[in-house]
Amino acid sequence: MSDSDVGTGGPAVIKSTGNWRGSHPTGIAGSTIFNNGTRQPGHDHIQATWVFNGQTSGRCPHFHPGPGDYKSIIGDKATLTSLTWRGECDD
Repeated sequence: MSDSDVGTGGPAVIKSTGNWRGSHPTGIAGSTIFNNGTRQPGHDHIQATWVFNGQTSGRCPHFHPGPGDYKSIIGDKATLTSLTWRGECDD
């Protein structure tokens, strides 16, 4: 994950080869989650979860280059709470 809403070029603030749990406030420009994993059925998507205004939200980026979206942007004033490797996304 990087703190930049313009893409994956911002400074990396969380890098993990496994699941991550914690509390990371997004930067003033928001944050980008980028899944640069490789094809591994059952474990190549990321479930990203964050809290914004007391409400829990999430997205499930596919591995790069896809198919599907491989990055998600979280707006500012949110707090990322987990990144979990998982199988196929429902969305």
